[in-house]
Amino acid sequence: MTRALDVSALIVAACVTLASTARAGQQPPTKAPARKAAVGAASATVPDSAAAALVAANSALAAGDLDRAASLAAGHLKQHPRSAAARVVVARVHIARGELDAAWRELNRAAAEQPRDVDVLYYLGQVSGQLAAEQFERLAQQSPVPARGHQLLAESFEAQERRSDAEREYAAALAIKPDLIEALLGLARLQRIRLDCDGAKALYARAEAIRPTFDAAYGIGACQLRAQDHDAARVQFERAVARDSRSAVALVGLGSALLGLNRAADAIVPLERAVAIEPAMDDGWYVLGRAYQAAGRTGEAQQAFATVERLRTERPR
Repeated sequence: MTRALDVSALIVAACVTLASTARAGQQPPTKAPARKAAVGAASATVPDSAAAALVAANSALAAGDLDRAASLAAGHLKQHPRSAAARVVVARVHIARGELDAAWRELNRAAAEQPRDVDVLYYLGQVSGQLAAEQFERLAQQSPVPARGHQLLAESFEAQERRSDAEREYAAALAIKPDLIEALLGLARLQRIRLDCDGAKALYARAEAIRPTFDAAYGIGACQLRAQDHDAARVQFERAVARDSRSAVALVGLGSALLGLNRAADAIVPLERAVAIEPAMDDGWYVLGRAYQAAGRTGEAQQAFATVERLRTERPR
């Protein structure tokens, strides 16, 4: 069945609403998130009788009586059309029935009324992630190039944190088309994440032989830095920065490599650029603090470390 929903909108919604739920790679739960009870939020803004109706709807849903839950929520919405809590119940009924399009539409209506509601954002993130994954799979199946289809599936699995599945699909793509650079870079990235730097560097080298990219230079540099081969890492991070001068992570990598070479004064330059580009990058501030400290700039080091603490304290949990 052709989806009426726009694929890019699904992907954006999946990423923007609640990225942490998509990273968990879980199916939408049958119970509401523990962080906040939808009924509790509703009771603050609607009469007790209405809150009681929502309690009954949630109880029916928990008992698996989907028809009764839907009926109670729909009745509540007739009297309180702006109730996000009731729309969440309706959406959860759709989810339980496998009607993801309908759930997505209902949750978007709820988000329009209550854009900060945690329950709404939670389920919207879950449903959007699943719909986006379905679209990736449809694209993969319809791709005229089999290797590209495996690559698309790999990217879908990677977005869901299903890394072993993603590695398998990237490898399948490369078995068909060994010079598919997107698959080379994707598989190399996953191998680097699981600390198989030897395998990752070999794949990055193959990708570089096809076409120089930021990803390959950065990935090789990250592997060299992990191995404490600071001079080799410096070379790679300089290449990465030359290919993307506003990459804060590459600038931090370069600063870290220079710091490892006991060139603290030189390290400060890219590190200051990094935190100017990404002021909320606590790792960048931390390495900058170490560089200031090594250069004898104690006051600035203390300020940098204080910034790290402030950013980590303010970070949403």
